[in-house]
Amino acid sequence: MQSYYFFLLLSCFFLFPNCKTDVDLGKETKFPVISTLFNNRMLLLLKGTYATDNPLDWSELNNGTGDLYIDAQGDGLDPIMTLTNLPKAADLPIFLDIGEVRISSKFEKGFNDLTQIRDTIDSNKFWDFIAPNRQVFCTRTYSLDNNTCIESDGILKAYDFFNGIGAQFPSNDPSAETLSWEEAAAAGKAWLGREYYYSGIYFRSLVTGFALDAGAPLAIRFDNRPNIFGLNIVPRNNYAPGTTTSEKSAIVPKMFPSLFSQTFEQALQSDMRIREGFDPYILEVRINLKENLMLHSYTSSRSTTVTYVGVSDIFFDHKGEGDAGGNIISRARVIYPETASSLTISGGTNSLLHYYGIFRFEETQFINELPLAATPAKQNAKIKYLNPGTYKVVCLGDVSKRDGYPDTVVRETAFTIPEYPFRQTYNVDLACP
Repeated sequence: MQSYYFFLLLSCFFLFPNCKTDVDLGKETKFPVISTLFNNRMLLLLKGTYATDNPLDWSELNNGTGDLYIDAQGDGLDPIMTLTNLPKAADLPIFLDIGEVRISSKFEKGFNDLTQIRDTIDSNKFWDFIAPNRQVFCTRTYSLDNNTCIESDGILKAYDFFNGIGAQFPSNDPSAETLSWEEAAAAGKAWLGREYYYSGIYFRSLVTGFALDAGAPLAIRFDNRPNIFGLNIVPRNNYAPGTTTSEKSAIVPKMFPSLFSQTFEQALQSDMRIREGFDPYILEVRINLKENLMLHSYTSSRSTTVTYVGVSDIFFDHKGEGDAGGNIISRARVIYPETASSLTISGGTNSLLHYYGIFRFEETQFINELPLAATPAKQNAKIKYLNPGTYKVVCLGDVSKRDGYPDTVVRETAFTIPEYPFRQTYNVDLACP
């Protein structure tokens, strides 16, 4: 009798392949459906660069010296550092262990940097778990035998993470909410699909391969392997300098996740809309890391000085505190390659201290937010993908505080990418600097 029911169910599967499921009816869950395993519309790319296109080479960092930045040292600042055998930026080992990537369409629930998310139930309701598979990237291997980085092609992915191509992260397609035209119009939408407002990269570990404690190399575990020289900077970057213990209990750690929150201005001409249909798209999520590597130091609980490579003091000055966070920021965008156009920008003078930043026309925060897209201000600079809309191209300079992050607006101009024709190349002229 049990065999009879088994074959009856099996025959129903083949006879009625178009039966509706909860997912078909718009009741999607955080779990991937079978079709997403071999029929993804979405390509998820992670980038570890301020620039989306053609970021500076390692040798071009720090105005062409290729040196790591060094934080201010002395009385009231970072303790005097030990800089013995300090590597160039290109020679710094970097190991990344990323737990997952998430996005969310729950705008109000994410206010105030996720402080309204109080427990696992809130988290499950808030996030779309699009990429739950851990990935390990490494600029060089960290063991003689097989390891997670080698098994997941992590050396090549680290290369793509830092060179503007973007590291592919295995993912499942998020939902594109299905509405009728009447429902869409009633909701104030002129399009069918779903709007996303947040992205989060969950860092389990981020190890920079230069760290000294009282002048002796620090060794830690990474990917459950011992004796990796360097320091996991995730704990150092979870909170801004000066954050008290009581304040930390009410704050979401800044690296778990590295959060992008879409502003009202960015949502007006959104680049986080996933349309219904079948046209492929790219979800690009990036952080400013490569251009902003800086030496810091702090006094350990044993009264020794620890010197390590962290992130430059972009928004929060580090003056020897154990915490040095708040300076890694993130941005996400959805790209439709079949309809996106390219932009060339003339007027660049090849300055290694200046960038062309692309912002939506309504945006006014050019410094506190990562640009939607960016590229160094070189001759014949090019941005590969821009969706239709009105934009500003802004010449930005790393002038006021030389730390690898543009902090000065030099000049700007507006331009438009039309809806039609598709896949065109447009030119804008803007002198920079």
